[in-house]
Amino acid sequence: MAKSKIKELFKDPKTVYIFDVDGVLAPIEYGEYTHYELDDEAWARELLKEDFYQDRMPFKAFQEFLKDKEKSKVYVATKVMNEIEKQQKICFLEKNYGILKENIFEVYKNEEKLDVIKKIKEEYPLLDAKYFVMIDDSIEVLNHIMENSEFSTVHVSSFLK
Repeated sequence: MAKSKIKELFKDPKTVYIFDVDGVLAPIEYGEYTHYELDDEAWARELLKEDFYQDRMPFKAFQEFLKDKEKSKVYVATKVMNEIEKQQKICFLEKNYGILKENIFEVYKNEEKLDVIKKIKEEYPLLDAKYFVMIDDSIEVLNHIMENSEFSTVHVSSFLK
């Protein structure tokens, strides 16, 4: 098994970061004693009534990690149900992490996150693929990227202390 060199990428100013939101930059705490209690249909309806991200507390570890990163190299690829959820997430990300609105990409299927990274890569044609780091909490997403590209992948647990 190879030794992880991901921390080296974290120190390199060339590195471009792509973050997931739910479970990474924002906690998933939507059930009384569970992480979630709605199905997708109910979630989409509730988004029309309430801004679920307005009072979410950001993670200090990610605020600290991002504070000295070049904001133009910090992106988000997040799954959304609709435009309302996208706007709620944009407000949360701008307010709590200073992420640029134009660097926030929505997807409707998790597999589309790889397409987002490919699109971002077009902005840096000379930069090796390993410098594009997807940070997600879903093993399924990370495995899909790992198995279908040369981009780097990091599970959110790498930031836990």
